[in-house]
Amino acid sequence: MLGQLDLSSLGAALSLVTLSMTLLLAVAAWHSGVQTGLRHWAVGNFALMLGLLLNVNQELVHPSLSIVLANGLMTLGIGVTWLGIRAFKGKSQPQTWPIIAALLTMALLWVFRFEIDSFTARLGISSMILASMSLLCARELFVTAEQPLRTAFWLTGSIALLCGSGLIIRALLSLTEFAPTTAIADNALQSATLLGAMVAQIWLASGFILMTHYRTTMALHRLSERDSLTDTLNRRSLHARASEVLVKAQELQAPVTLIMMDADHFKRINDEFGHQTGDAVLCHMVSRIRQHLRTDDLLGRFGGEEFVLILPGLDTDSASQVAERIRVGLCNQPWHCESTPVNLSLSLGVACSVQQGYNFDALLGAADGALYQAKALGRNRVELAAEQGADPGDQMALRLLSQFRHNLEV
Repeated sequence: MLGQLDLSSLGAALSLVTLSMTLLLAVAAWHSGVQTGLRHWAVGNFALMLGLLLNVNQELVHPSLSIVLANGLMTLGIGVTWLGIRAFKGKSQPQTWPIIAALLTMALLWVFRFEIDSFTARLGISSMILASMSLLCARELFVTAEQPLRTAFWLTGSIALLCGSGLIIRALLSLTEFAPTTAIADNALQSATLLGAMVAQIWLASGFILMTHYRTTMALHRLSERDSLTDTLNRRSLHARASEVLVKAQELQAPVTLIMMDADHFKRINDEFGHQTGDAVLCHMVSRIRQHLRTDDLLGRFGGEEFVLILPGLDTDSASQVAERIRVGLCNQPWHCESTPVNLSLSLGVACSVQQGYNFDALLGAADGALYQAKALGRNRVELAAEQGADPGDQMALRLLSQFRHNLEV
């Protein structure tokens, strides 16, 4: 069946498919913004398209172009695609390697066309070099990544792996009776090669666009749940994530502690140094806080200079030690505005589910009350939430005292 297919028609169809995929990648790259990789893939596909066009028209084009240059362009195209995958992953792009591979391909094919005319050698050499480049692409894609990006990685990597494997088989078959006698012979191996290349072009381009789509979706999702300045959870996502943690902890009867933190005298920093410095100080504060967190702890910006920390598995005593380490660490590491240190301290309120229950709003309210107590007692300290049932009048008095002291200092 494959041997009965017209090789010229297959070559024309492959060229059209490659051109279509090139245009598709070029349009996607044009609108990709800061997204890396797509431009490499568009350029790589363009070089591959030119190589294929020259290669399938060997009757009309001089061998130096249809054989030597054509295979060099195809090698370069896959090499640039490999660079695009590395760029997409944020890795370095050694641009000399694809150029060296293309020049090596062209030199070897020149020798086995104009010095020693051997079609079998040319078929084997070109197949093995193109296979090596395809397998390099597959190696870059078979990596651990966050879903759904991993699905796109592995799908595209599987296509690249199949391409490499098919080219290796083609190189081995070139040594058997299945090998074509000339490049334009209507042979089953040649037909299978062109059909496989056509399908691979479609799937690889689709895989690259899927990778870009998933990364953009993940970035948008991250922006929707993160504070743009500090990269902590925003208020809405903090509430949702903390509620999930509390439900699981309640099922296991494990403690969860909430710490509410507020930067002391932050208005003074904004007034003295400006709001840009104030933003930089907030980011500095968050980075110092993160030094004391575990991977499953949650940190969110509640508003202004207020932050909330969720510590699963820690009771009041353990969480109080964490809060104290955060407080001391921030005091000992001021942020520097040019040569001037900008000192910053924190007031922290601690509330645990053992005393307050597993309701997020109840924990937040208790920690907020403890935070007001820390403010009222002089700031730069850690205070524990009152037991449930404590006199609400005492809490209101602490709030009023804290607000009164704040107004005096402003």
